[in-house]
Amino acid sequence: MSEVKNIHVCLVTISLGSGGAQRVVAAHSHMFAELGYKVTTTVLRNPIDYAYSGDLLHLGGKNPDQKSENGTVTSRSTADRPVTKPWQRLWQLYRFIAKNKPDVIVDHRSRTSILKEWVYRKLIYRNTRVIYVCHSAHVPIYLTDNPRLFAKITSRRSQHVGVSRYITEDLMPQYGLGHGHHIPNFIGPQWLSVKQAPSKIKSPYLLWYGRLDDSVKDVAFLLESFAASQACAQGYQMVILGSGPDAEPLQQKAKALNLEPNVVFLSFDPSPQGLISGAKCVCLTSHYEGFPMALLEALSLGTPVISLDVISGPNELIQDRKNGLLVHERNSRIFGEAIDNLCLDEAFYKGLKENAQPSVDAYSAHRVYQKWKQLIEHE
Repeated sequence: MSEVKNIHVCLVTISLGSGGAQRVVAAHSHMFAELGYKVTTTVLRNPIDYAYSGDLLHLGGKNPDQKSENGTVTSRSTADRPVTKPWQRLWQLYRFIAKNKPDVIVDHRSRTSILKEWVYRKLIYRNTRVIYVCHSAHVPIYLTDNPRLFAKITSRRSQHVGVSRYITEDLMPQYGLGHGHHIPNFIGPQWLSVKQAPSKIKSPYLLWYGRLDDSVKDVAFLLESFAASQACAQGYQMVILGSGPDAEPLQQKAKALNLEPNVVFLSFDPSPQGLISGAKCVCLTSHYEGFPMALLEALSLGTPVISLDVISGPNELIQDRKNGLLVHERNSRIFGEAIDNLCLDEAFYKGLKENAQPSVDAYSAHRVYQKWKQLIEHE
């Protein structure tokens, strides 16, 4: 590895928009820049919603410059023309790596095809050191359709990072990835420094936010649970913040449950801090996760959380009945009772809120930065 001041880190991601994993990539670009590294973020397609640091190699078409809070350009796109065909994107990425020779590639992509990963590791990345980040406990999404072969393909000059203890210590070893590094997601200074616009929702409300893909997020279950709660009957609202393929079906679901007066759908917002801070709690009902940023972000802003105890991440972040509630069964009546426990018992809620922010001190930028610095600088 070259001297620290000359280390070039190339981040590779599908996009920089709408999801928690994509927000993590943007945070990583800031982190590596603050550590003194040269940073290039390679984005395979739109959108680009999150501000980033360093250079941008945008292979999905030219995007407007991203600006920081004070209006200065954070970085500029290096792509002059849209690259529409997948093979063209791979060729452009190959050329960039061959010409610029980054010291390490940090790959945040979802990885579903073993054939595609063979092409990436053996041809595009070739002799470059690669750190693969696994953001989900759902094996087919990040460890491909043949995880054992993926482990063999990535055995040379490759390292693996799991964002949760479960991914690193339980999941990866099952497939021959027993030497993974556990480095959790973190709350960066950029997240905490954003000026919070006050929430425009007047009634007390619960919040869900993320990408509206119900095969993963199961927002329909959350709506059913909310409909079963006393909090809903007493005038609480549920705010659903996000965009995605299931936005319209979920609005129809809310209508079918007679929830229209109590449910507010808002489009994706890259800076939801004000809504999070103003919420009674943030809810999570996914079928699976990795290390959910929605829970970490909410707790960092002092907002308690309610989550199903899914694999993986919620039980690493939530101290049940201390900073939030863990629900162990996907049952709308039980989840509705959890909503009522949190919303309607003010003394209990006060304790949860007091514990929320201190409970995630371990995920501060400073602590996690040091883990990444150690990994980057010691192959």
